[in-house]
Amino acid sequence: MDYVFVKSQKKGHEEYGSLRARVRYEGKVYKMSLGIKIKEHEWLKYKSLKYTSSALMTSLGIRYGQFANMLMRIKHSLEESFIPDQAPSVIHSIIYSNINKTSVEALAANKPKDILLRDYLTTYIDELKTGVRTKQRHSTRVSDGYINNVEDLLKKIKGFEVANKKRLRLDDVTMLFQRLFIKYLRDLGLKPNTIATRLSAIRTIMQVAYLEKKTTNLDHQNPQFVPCREEVDEIFLNPEQIDQMMKLDLSSKEILQGYVKRYKQNEGREKPLPQFEWKFMKFINEARDVFIVGCLTGQRHSDYSRISSDMIVTLNDKQFIKLRQKKTKKEVYIPLDNRVKEILDKYNGKLPYICICTFRNHLHLLGEFLGWTEVAKFATYENIDQLRVCDMLTTHTARRSFATNAYAAGISIASIIAVTGHASERSFRTYMRLDVQEKATIAAENFKGFIQM
Repeated sequence: MDYVFVKSQKKGHEEYGSLRARVRYEGKVYKMSLGIKIKEHEWLKYKSLKYTSSALMTSLGIRYGQFANMLMRIKHSLEESFIPDQAPSVIHSIIYSNINKTSVEALAANKPKDILLRDYLTTYIDELKTGVRTKQRHSTRVSDGYINNVEDLLKKIKGFEVANKKRLRLDDVTMLFQRLFIKYLRDLGLKPNTIATRLSAIRTIMQVAYLEKKTTNLDHQNPQFVPCREEVDEIFLNPEQIDQMMKLDLSSKEILQGYVKRYKQNEGREKPLPQFEWKFMKFINEARDVFIVGCLTGQRHSDYSRISSDMIVTLNDKQFIKLRQKKTKKEVYIPLDNRVKEILDKYNGKLPYICICTFRNHLHLLGEFLGWTEVAKFATYENIDQLRVCDMLTTHTARRSFATNAYAAGISIASIIAVTGHASERSFRTYMRLDVQEKATIAAENFKGFIQM
């Protein structure tokens, strides 16, 4: 025998369907309703074996493991002894024993306090991945980055539960939980803005749960629930530094060893720098070139690392890179810098792939080879970690450098946003890393004609 899912035709219930048991007996096919309705995506997940046994099936109020066990028991009973007139009662007795009285009453009364936070999060993630849940007030799917953030949040919640020896319900997400969870995340070494991102995700998910009547808890709406973000110590490369990196000679092992000796790079290191063999030479040249493309296009690493000659288009006799951004799905046109064209030609039109960890490590080394070993200083507050400039180079430094340099060159924010794809001027301004003197210089240019200078 097998099971058949029959999709609902009732308006407003299109995502649901009923299950039927189909049994062949003495040349006939019997179809018997199980008397339960489940969501189509839950059935597809069960059929494809892509479910987690402990995850909750919200349509039935039981876990996937219980659901699988229930269907197995029905199949075994009907195959062992099938009597058409008695089969429906056998089916219903097995279903009732699995969807027990407590589950039925909780489902009927819709008691939100019985729902565990981890179960709700697991189902929430599954529905994001399958497209059942979309962006708020939109029909498009959420980004992979958001799903990754929520998955990381679920891991942190499970770790928090282990540390406190308690399973959290939706009703347990209170301001007391907020304080304890922030302390837990700090002890793990998470940075303030990462903690704020995780708490913001909890607030969003709790709001969804509240609207779905899964909880009556409103603590997440407290203005203090999500901690304020802090201004992050970040660096950018000015045009002169970008030019220095472009012209840095990486052509031979002897030249690289000269940089190491000049800046005493092996002093104080627990592990000496790697031997500069041909493979290393290849990767560090590629890392430099891909990073420069990022500095000259203003895109995120997920976008600038895949730029190719196939993306070059001509509009009004000017060349642009036409690119659809992975994160936002926005289509942007980036004025083609001749230096980007030269780098693409160097790699036959397609940039080389570099593992993100290798890329980051090589950026730090490039900074050292350039002698950027001074401690970074910021005007906002004391730099507690005393990080060197070279150690603060990241794949995202390229995008920040483009935005800051374009603004410093007097290009309008609207024009810069058209290229970078920022959602708003406010989000763009977080990239500004100009010091007080640089801002004063720009202000002076803007005041020409207004004051006598």
